[in-house]
Parts: sequence; structure tokens; C-alpha cells
Amino acid sequence: MSEEDLPEPVVLVPAGALLYLVSELERLKVQIASQDSRIIELAAQQDEDCDRLAHDIALDRQRISHFEDPASRDPTPTEQAHLQKIEKHLRESPRYAASFVEIRGLLGVSPGRVSQLVKKLDPQRFEVHRSARDHNARILILKRRPTL
Repeated sequence: MSEEDLPEPVVLVPAGALLYLVSELERLKVQIASQDSRIIELAAQQDEDCDRLAHDIALDRQRISHFEDPASRDPTPTEQAHLQKIEKHLRESPRYAASFVEIRGLLGVSPGRVSQLVKKLDPQRFEVHRSARDHNARILILKRRPTL
């Protein structure tokens, strides 16, 4: 005889026990549903926290970069005036060029300050070269725009 031919066993359960098991099953279903909704809330809150932290980190990195590289900041009004003087001087110069010493005399600033200002200039319009005569001297050149 195979297992398929055997009748299913019958178990007698008292009605009180069956009602208890059914009520316990319903209570556990409610508890699981409550925990599922709590898990969903926590996951959403965690996503929001991660987004906020990523945004805060990005802002902090931006602030730190300003301390690490002062040339990366936007020019102040004084710097803007100096940059305009430099550009005007280069445009009026016959070779569209001036040495850093010449720019320093024009603006009345320190050599380090001239370097900081030059870093703020647009590299597509300006370039720095070493002097052919004195390799320690640097020259700022205003690139001529190609004619179309």
C-alpha cells in the first residue's frame, strides 16, 4: 500500500483551543503588519537622513575647499577692480603682455598677491610664460581672439 492510499489522519481539537489558536494567529498577523509599517517608516527616515547628510557633507567640502585654496573663491570687489586694471593694461600694451613685476607696480601689491590675482583670471583668455631673458620672471599674456 502506498502513502496515497492511506486516509488522512484526523485530529480532534477542542473548540476552546481552536479559538485560542485562531485569535493568537490574528494577533500575530496584526503585530507583523505593525512591524512592517514601522520598518517602512524607519527605511524612509533613514533615506532622508542619508540625503541630508550627503548634502551637509557636500556643503562642508565646499567650505573647506575655500580655506584650502583661497584662489578658488569668487573675487572680492577690490580683486575685481585689480583684475579689470590688469586686463585694461594688457589690452593697451603693444604685445598684450606684462611682467608680474610691472603688474605689481601698477597695482601696488605684493608678489604673492599678484600670483593670487592671476589665478583668478580666465585661463582661456590669459596665459603665463617664463621670460626668455630671465627664467625667474613671469609674464602674463592676454590671448588674442581669433578673427572669424
